[in-house]
Amino acid sequence: MLIAVAHGSRDPRSAAAVRQLVAALPGARPAFLDLSEPLLADVLADVGQGEAVVVPLLLGSAYHALVDIPEMVDSATARSPGLSVRVTDVIGTDPRVADAALARLAQAGARPGDGRLGAVLAGAGSSHAAAN
Repeated sequence: MLIAVAHGSRDPRSAAAVRQLVAALPGARPAFLDLSEPLLADVLADVGQGEAVVVPLLLGSAYHALVDIPEMVDSATARSPGLSVRVTDVIGTDPRVADAALARLAQAGARPGDGRLGAVLAGAGSSHAAAN
């Protein structure tokens, strides 16, 4: 099973966008680290036995990617010895992320280059200096 894990937000549109993205991937499940549901720990508990791949939908490899996710995975596999979990790298700053964002803006009717459009794709930063 593929589990796409995002940070989570108080804004319900964020979770809705993640769910829409994950719905395009057959058999995949969305999960969140905080502020939205279902939480990653709960999704891993639901998997129970078998194999799962966790894909962090994060721009930076900071505390959530380096500490939170590994701790949740370790806890889940300790509770369910028949569960095998592999965690991929974060999506990071791959140029395809910006390409996908521009393509989505175009689908929504934005016309890059018309002089009226401004778009920013940003992360909140981290207390982990190397991640910034």
